[in-house]
Amino acid sequence: MKNDKVTFRILLRSPKYPVIVIAEDDIYSAFGIKELGAICYISEPTDDDSYIRIIDNSGEEFLYMPEQVALVPGIARKKWTKNEIIELFNHSETAKEKNFHYPPKSLSNKRLSAIVTDICKLLGHNNDLQRTSNGAC
Repeated sequence: MKNDKVTFRILLRSPKYPVIVIAEDDIYSAFGIKELGAICYISEPTDDDSYIRIIDNSGEEFLYMPEQVALVPGIARKKWTKNEIIELFNHSETAKEKNFHYPPKSLSNKRLSAIVTDICKLLGHNNDLQRTSNGAC
């Protein structure tokens, strides 16, 4: 078997990094296209979806479709709110295991991009451990 390469395609437009990837087992962060492609490729969609949801730095949702190995902007959902992103993180497996909690206080003083970046940094440590154990990237 020759070197089989999977081409991770982005259709229409790219997300703004960093991004949060919502997979079946947990949420992950990606700070660039290669990292996003690797996380999406080894992740499974949540039980109620056939795709993996990605939230970019502006709160916009993108969808990774495993069958097409393609990422597209979400059409049906409006932007994620600060509260929704914080709740997603606070209820994630990483937050529970590491006893992390992102405080939902003073949200009017924080930009959504700063919240996403903060959460991605908290998740970044978990991503390093996950990739090392799976042998990805």
